[in-house]
Amino acid sequence: MKKILFICLLISTILSAKSEAVLVELPTKDVLCPVYLSKIQASESYVSSDYIKRLEEILYLDFERSGKMTILKRTPELEKCLANSETPGATLSKLWKKQKAAYVIYSTVTHNKLSIFAFSTSGELIKQYKNLPLSGTLSKDRKLIHRLSDAIFEAFFHTKGIASTRLLYTIQFPKKLNGALEWTSEIWESDYDGANKRQITEEQDYAITPVFYPQTTSEKPMQFLYVSYSNGLPKIYISPIEQPNGKEFISLPGNQLLPAISKKGNKIAFISDAGGRADLFIQGHSETQGLIGKPIQAYSFPNSVQASPTFNPDGSKIAFVSDKQGTPRIYLMDTPTSSRNNYRKEITCLTKLHKENTSPSWSPDGEKLAYSAKINGVRQIFIFDFVSQKEIQLTTGPGHKENPCWARNSLHLVFNSVDKSMSELFMINLQQKEIYQITDGPGKKHYPAWEP
Repeated sequence: MKKILFICLLISTILSAKSEAVLVELPTKDVLCPVYLSKIQASESYVSSDYIKRLEEILYLDFERSGKMTILKRTPELEKCLANSETPGATLSKLWKKQKAAYVIYSTVTHNKLSIFAFSTSGELIKQYKNLPLSGTLSKDRKLIHRLSDAIFEAFFHTKGIASTRLLYTIQFPKKLNGALEWTSEIWESDYDGANKRQITEEQDYAITPVFYPQTTSEKPMQFLYVSYSNGLPKIYISPIEQPNGKEFISLPGNQLLPAISKKGNKIAFISDAGGRADLFIQGHSETQGLIGKPIQAYSFPNSVQASPTFNPDGSKIAFVSDKQGTPRIYLMDTPTSSRNNYRKEITCLTKLHKENTSPSWSPDGEKLAYSAKINGVRQIFIFDFVSQKEIQLTTGPGHKENPCWARNSLHLVFNSVDKSMSELFMINLQQKEIYQITDGPGKKHYPAWEP
């Protein structure tokens, strides 16, 4: 009961609604690049046609969901010409111009090896990957496809793709304990598209709100922070992703919830009632030394609750939720550097148009803040644009949506729907109007976090 009451203090009440027919209204900034993506041509293949089709679907969805491309309709004429041409780019340049394609991606499987060629329609070969062995295990080969998709994406657009990134999130399951219905929650990991999901924690209790720990080197195992109730009160834990259970991270009396980490990993923000109510705290941190000093009470206000902190990219500012004016809104403040700072310092209210603004997430480029707000009785995903100083609605339709989190490209968002009986994860991007449901199956999915 204590954990439910404390969560309710920090997260606004969720109403029951259907999570179907989620629509998106997005301002388009760039023209999508037209790309022709061929079928995977197979010759003397040891791999079944059904398996090749699965790989083809993964490759197609990676590019279709990229937010930068529009995939052109395949034609029998072009497919036949591609299969019969040794130099498809130069030979078919007139046909490509007729199709108004900017780039072409051509793939083959010979025996059990995959080759992919990416070229411009002028005939210039931009990227090629030849004779990459396929394992025959879809979970492994789809990761290979994701890496290839990101490499080609970067060659085309000179920025990193997201297909090979991962998500962390929680899945909640009901169970009966002493005749009463209780909820358990564990941390899960998946590919960015929801595939290859696996359970990480094995606490058999209540683990929520995972956050990726910033990595400065690939030599160390990826870690994450999360909140666990395994010892009674909610506390912040840290764990390598490959381990089933973590260890308590911050030593402070009372409850701890909603951790956030600065991009450099030198500051950790969280909510604690160590001072008697749910206040915002900051903890200094060093990758080599660990925690530095004691937590700083960064913001407190009489008879109010603070929640959901998020840092800007350089860690100099924090956005967070407070109900100091009655209804939860998102506020902005400078990140305090010492306990001498006045923890009731002046803060700026960012969100003013709609009710119950919660779960802010600062984009990696620093220009946008995604959050959830209630409009016409339904929680929708919004963006506060720091450049225009406008609050922009992204989603419409029935069903509550909350807990948005940015991909590293500041273009894609993942969020969870909310329903009385179920909730799932969805992905959208700021360039296209489509959204994609990326999870299904039993359990309620919440609190998605995207690998930085």
